[in-house]
Amino acid sequence: MFIFLVFILFISISVFFLMQKKYTIATLFMLLMGFSYLIVVSCIIIYMSKDGYYYNRLGQYFGIKQGLQNQLLFLPISRMNLIRILNLFTMLFLYAGLCSSIYFAFHVQLKRKLALLAALAVPCVMQVIVYDPAFYTHMYYWLYPDYMSSKAFTSAYETLHQVTFVVNTVYIAAGTLLLIYALYDAPKVRQIRSNIFIILISYVSVQVTYYYMNYWAPDVLIKVSKAAHFVRYKPLNLVGNPSIYTLLPYIAGLCLLVSLYSIYNYTRIQNSIKNQESVISKNIDSALLTSRVFSHYLKNELLGIMAQTEILEMMCEKSPEVLEEIRVIDQRCHKVYDRLDAVHQKTLKSKIELEPVIVNQLLDKLLEDMQSELKQIEVQYAPPSRQLVIMADPYYFSQAAQNILSNSVDALEFVPDKSRKLSIEINVKNKWVELIISDNGAGIAEENLKNIFQPFYSSKPTATNWGMGLSICHTIISAHGGKINAESTLGEGSSFHIIMPLLSIVKS
Repeated sequence: MFIFLVFILFISISVFFLMQKKYTIATLFMLLMGFSYLIVVSCIIIYMSKDGYYYNRLGQYFGIKQGLQNQLLFLPISRMNLIRILNLFTMLFLYAGLCSSIYFAFHVQLKRKLALLAALAVPCVMQVIVYDPAFYTHMYYWLYPDYMSSKAFTSAYETLHQVTFVVNTVYIAAGTLLLIYALYDAPKVRQIRSNIFIILISYVSVQVTYYYMNYWAPDVLIKVSKAAHFVRYKPLNLVGNPSIYTLLPYIAGLCLLVSLYSIYNYTRIQNSIKNQESVISKNIDSALLTSRVFSHYLKNELLGIMAQTEILEMMCEKSPEVLEEIRVIDQRCHKVYDRLDAVHQKTLKSKIELEPVIVNQLLDKLLEDMQSELKQIEVQYAPPSRQLVIMADPYYFSQAAQNILSNSVDALEFVPDKSRKLSIEINVKNKWVELIISDNGAGIAEENLKNIFQPFYSSKPTATNWGMGLSICHTIISAHGGKINAESTLGEGSSFHIIMPLLSIVKS
């Protein structure tokens, strides 16, 4: 039967999953929820097999053939114990579902964690006790007829059942809302959010199928007669079209398997982030991008060398600083080689490798490498007090930021030396990191602004600019799941905004 095959498959995958040690507390609770669901469905099927009320109708509900039903009928387990197991795993399902959502949504401290788990467990444990058939029988024998009539006792349990029904519904609703919040609060990294979204859909689907089939549980499911010392078992309270129940195990089984896959991916990403490893690889059009990078940097560096040579020619006979300029030329030549070599290595992979990167450190290193270009410019940069972590390929992201900075330097060419200003800001806004690079240079005309990220577009002569830098930046930032845009006023300056998903904030 399908549900039992799903049970075996789920257990096998879960054991493999746990052996890989790629899990968190949230995923452990999610696995417990799935396991409990399968136990609950199995108990319902076995209980119905032992109940004469459903003897000829079980095939309509779960598609069970008569031969299998007869085997389930003679399983060596009493209906009283089935009720206990059903109630226990019903509460484990609700408890584990809510706890998994809490751990997905929040980072809970240890002391609060234990207190919270204990507080959530209290209503569940109480329900397992009060709905236990032996406890119910004992209470009935004790209270009837000296303290309560049979009708009053039954009415009291019906009222209790209404209360616990509301409590259990709140558990399901709260778990769903917390996962929605976890999706909203998650880093806006596509791979992380997509896995949480799949987990959310699977979670909701499993909860809905559970609620449709088992909304009434836990329950006593017995009727006691003190005078006759007789216990009668009630049929399960299944509602709706029987054919729907045939589909429920298939839907729930599929959702459980999908959720396992999503949980595995999500946990792998989380553990890799925690261990500061490269975690996400994305395809990128390396043939196109690296050829652009090659052309752009080769052209820029040659122009830089030519500019330094001109200065050298003028200073050669009159200035003792020739040696310093020669060293600058040598350094820049080495940079050309290193960059081209790195570009060549990138063509072999055709991927960008996203890993946790601290924006502050990356930008500090970039500014240090560009000291010679920025030496005649007033750079206004106040590093943030906190370390902002994003998912990025350090090489490609650095090149994108350097392109913008180099463009800003070029824009300041005709600004008087003492008036050249370049400002760098790093802001955090709603789970995004915004890097703003501004200059007080020539600016960009409004009619040109909308085209600046188009390949081969440039407002400058092609002899000095091939129009590839900003197109490269747009390609790189988009491949990272980020955004880039520009604001500019002709004659006043330009601002470029690079917006990247924030992964985490680490206090310095």
